Amino acid sequence: MKAGKFRFVAKLAAWALFGWGVFVFIALPDNKYAWMQQMDPSMALPPDDASGDRAIFALLLLAAIVASQLALLATAAHRREKAWTAVLALTAIVLWSSRFWR
Repeated sequence: MKAGKFRFVAKLAAWALFGWGVFVFIALPDNKYAWMQQMDPSMALPPDDASGDRAIFALLLLAAIVASQLALLATAAHRREKAWTAVLALTAIVLWSSRFWR
């Protein structure tokens, strides 16, 4: 595989990982019992989700997104591409922290 084609595939994979990761961050509830409050508004707080599996999965996904964007940042040839990868990495961090940081 030529270097240019490999670079394009790597960029495409990093962008796809970012898009998929952001979709998962938005779709994944921060508490598995959050739907109960929508069904019964009289509930003050949903039961505590002690396992924290969603937060751990989301943190690992965030690490993969940021690592892929930092790899693109390190190999970017143009200033505009570097700026975009930094913005995408920061967007993922802000989105994750707004949903899962306690």
